[in-house]
Amino acid sequence: MLKKIVFGALSLSFLFAGLGGCAYDNVGDLPMEVPCDPNATVSYSADIVPIMSVSCSSSDASCHGPGNFNNALLNDYAGVKVEVDNGKLISSITWDGVATLSRMPSGSSTKIDDCSIGKIERWIAAGAPNN
Repeated sequence: MLKKIVFGALSLSFLFAGLGGCAYDNVGDLPMEVPCDPNATVSYSADIVPIMSVSCSSSDASCHGPGNFNNALLNDYAGVKVEVDNGKLISSITWDGVATLSRMPSGSSTKIDDCSIGKIERWIAAGAPNN
């Protein structure tokens, strides 16, 4: 009976060892995600520009950047502020169901991440300052 238990335990340990292990040997090698602080102060230059650059006006998402095919320019503060003031920016990124607006990012099956949306909402609530 003891042989069966020891044999079973060893078999399981070899099985789990063969399934793979951690891809990181040191804690310092682990990728660190910056937590989304819902109370953090948001600035246009540090927080909003990177979101707009990646999701709206980069060379990969050029719908709202230089040479765009859309009337909404989101590659500078003045353009973003126009879309904030007319309500289209927040409506299109939150997919709130307003029929006349498109879901953004265009062609995506998912909206931008909740942390980014939260930053944009907090920035707008603060008056959308050019900071």
